[in-house]
Order: sequence, then C-alpha cells, then structure tokens
Amino acid sequence: MKSAKELNYTLHHLCIYDDKPRDNMWPFLRWHHGVTNFFSGAVFHVTDEGHSDYTFMGCGGRAYQIQIEAPPFQFKYEQQWYKDHGNAYNHICWITSDARASYEQLLANGAELVMDFEEFPTYNGFVAKDPEGHWIEIMEYTDDTFRVQEFTHAPSGECGLEMIGNVEICEDVNTMVKWYQEVMDLRVLKEYREGENAVIYMTDKHYDPKERNTLFVFSNARTEEDKAGYLRHGPHISAILYQARDVQRAYEDGLWAGMESISAPEVDPLTGALTAQLREPCGNAITLREAFVPA
Repeated sequence: MKSAKELNYTLHHLCIYDDKPRDNMWPFLRWHHGVTNFFSGAVFHVTDEGHSDYTFMGCGGRAYQIQIEAPPFQFKYEQQWYKDHGNAYNHICWITSDARASYEQLLANGAELVMDFEEFPTYNGFVAKDPEGHWIEIMEYTDDTFRVQEFTHAPSGECGLEMIGNVEICEDVNTMVKWYQEVMDLRVLKEYREGENAVIYMTDKHYDPKERNTLFVFSNARTEEDKAGYLRHGPHISAILYQARDVQRAYEDGLWAGMESISAPEVDPLTGALTAQLREPCGNAITLREAFVPA
C-alpha cells in the first residue's frame, strides 16, 4: 500500500451546492473573482441519475478554487445529501497522483466510502468521509490536456483579496488534526489555543507563502454562526477563507458586491488577526482576515 507521502495529496477546491448558480455567482464575480472553467456534459460522466453543472472560480491565489454545483446533481447520494442539507458547502477536493492507491489507503485508515472508485473520461476518482463525516473527493487527472485552469498568483482588486482555503468545524479538533497529518500528509503551520478553543492552520506539502498560500483550517464551534451550523449539520465545512491587504476595504467591497454582513472587521481574540465575516448568496459564511504569515 502506498503511503500518504507517495500519493502527493494536493488541496484543490471547495464545492458549493447551489440551486441558483448563475444568479449566485455574480456577487463573487463582482467581488474580484474570475471564472476559471465551466464544465458539463460527458466530461463529467453524466448518468441517468442526474447531470453535472459546474462553475469554477478563483480569486487572487493560483491554486485553491470554489466549485459551484447545481441540482439535480449526478448521483443519488448527492441528491440525498442536498435533501438533508440544502444549499451548503459540500466537500473538499484533493488531487492525487494515484486515485486507485488513494482509495485503498484512505479506506484502510478509517475513511468511509461515499462513492466507489470509478474511471471517468478525464479523471479517476472517488468520494469518502473522514472520521467525523466531512466529505473528501479524490481526483487523479488522466487526460493529457484536461485540467481546471489556474490563475497567476496575484492579489485581486485594490484591497488585495485572495482566496486561501477553507475552515472546517470539528467535534474533536485534535483527533482531526492527527488524522489528516497521518493519513493525508498535512502539516501544521500555526496553532491558536485558549482553554477549550482551538484554531489550527494546516497545509499540504506544496505550500508556499508567496506562490501557493493554500490553507486547511480546523476549529471548534467558537462563534454563534459556527454553533448554529454545527446544530444543523454536525461537523462541517463552515467557511471559505480569504485574506486581504486591506480587510476593511475588502469587507466594504464584499457588501457592495452583494454579500451580507455577519460581523464587521474586528480583532479575533484567539488568533489576534483582524477578521470579518460575510454571507455569500447561498447563505454560507465567508471568513475574511488580514494576511496570514506563519512564523
């Protein structure tokens, strides 16, 4: 069996389930984002269960993106998840060098299968749950030219906005950190702890603070927003994570673009970072913070 290091896991995108993708993408586009790809049809192996409608968008960073996916979705298990949770953040996708070997390695280390391994026209992949139930999609590109496009790394707009990752709410932060370190080869960049509260910034082996600032953050439910989300979904993806050179300006630009305010910029007492929260058109949270510069 291949090890996590040999499988070369790379953070790729966060998927949003959204019943009005063409309407709800506009606030993102107005908020310094760009479309990297639209995908539909045979590229994603449409079945008689449903169909695919994918829009990929990026902002500032080179690698990490969001994928907006619309119902009725390709597969029955996706349709059931949407009935249970509605418009929400659904999964994190990882690129690997060997999806078949990843399938064997993840299931041998406590992951629960959601969608069996399958060879699609342009990639191989499967979907699993981590030990707390967060969905993990694994993709291995198999076509010579098919790729989700990437932007040049360049902070966007006058505020210097960059999408840098996601935040996941956990039942047991320490257990999840250990599992992702051992099973998916993540490493800890920064830990913030006080009493029962913990926020842990992690990343994959390709992290570069200037060219590939892609993060994976674990937290307990500290805010009222997080606690309400935990009551509805249990452990879940709670926010897209952005940083900005000018947080106040980025926050104001977001409001102008059509986002709603959850909390205005203020210093997070745990991380010490100037932080704000916005609500994107589907109703999910966005966390906006000052530049993350690990020691």
